[in-house]
Amino acid sequence: MSHRSRSPARLLVALLLVCLAFDLIVLGWGETPSAIARRLFSGTWGTPYGIGQVLFKATSIAIAAVAARIALRAGLFNIGVDGSIAVAAIAVGAVGAKLPPDVSPLVAWPLLAIVGFVAGGLWAMPAAVLRARFGAHEVISGIMLNKIASSFVGYLLVRGLAEEASVHTRALPRGALLTRLDHLGAMFHGLRGSAVNVALLVAAVVVLAWSFVARRSIFGRELAAVGASPSVAEASGLPIARHIILALGLSGAVAGLTALNDVMGYKGYAEEGLSAGVGFTGLAAALLAGESTIGLFAAALLFATLSQGGLSINARIPMDVVDVIVALLILLVSSGEGLSRALLGPPAPAAKGPTSPR
Repeated sequence: MSHRSRSPARLLVALLLVCLAFDLIVLGWGETPSAIARRLFSGTWGTPYGIGQVLFKATSIAIAAVAARIALRAGLFNIGVDGSIAVAAIAVGAVGAKLPPDVSPLVAWPLLAIVGFVAGGLWAMPAAVLRARFGAHEVISGIMLNKIASSFVGYLLVRGLAEEASVHTRALPRGALLTRLDHLGAMFHGLRGSAVNVALLVAAVVVLAWSFVARRSIFGRELAAVGASPSVAEASGLPIARHIILALGLSGAVAGLTALNDVMGYKGYAEEGLSAGVGFTGLAAALLAGESTIGLFAAALLFATLSQGGLSINARIPMDVVDVIVALLILLVSSGEGLSRALLGPPAPAAKGPTSPR
């Protein structure tokens, strides 16, 4: 089954199996599943601070999910989203630190957004060109670029980008920092202390904008045609190589926008390992949601809840349990029709219309 189609019954079965696996793992650690579940909920949706942290993490996951979804529409798996995120973060941190102390947000915010967008897109281009021109699989190229990105960021920090006696770039000026939601008015005061910021609105715009482009634009339809059948699309006159480069390049560029949340909205500087793993979580959210816009928001919130909840339950069971649950959910959702057929039986045959009398 394609990533574009997600049966509600199939998703429900996957979620039920994940819940069962969670219960078994918790029991294996000698804990009570209901007590751990309550602890997880109270550390996420049970307090305003927890809600704020979930929304903060969902912001980066949603942006990364859109990045992954752009490539998926063209039939590509951009495993290199993590690399684009890392390089974009260091680029935003380095350029932002050079801005004057009294820089206006009207200048700093769009400038640094462009820096992150361009840096993320450029980092994805080697994989795009290798796939389009030489047929090298983007999964292999993406994995290698992720490794190179991690080393590259460390090298840049050691070679002068890091603040003295630290492992991060110099701090961004106040005008380059995104506003936290708890500073926007009394209605958000309950979120005080959490990292959620106005990048949440950016993520919502990115999700909705890509949904519109994918379904209503010629570019989006052409990408869908390339993803459905490259040979048929090529026979129809579509330049396959150009669309592959555009899809992976745009995917990396959108991934670079996560720097708004993590660098400008949270840390105030870039450091090695910042946002590590968000690209893979975004890909998981994109696979789980399929082509559903609402589903993507829900998937981002689900994975953000598990991520934040892992901190809440760490005193009782290891946080690695959350990683196991996430991996299992990805396996079950991406298992194709086999799981649904095994547990739910074959789909009912389509009803036939009335036949004309002879």
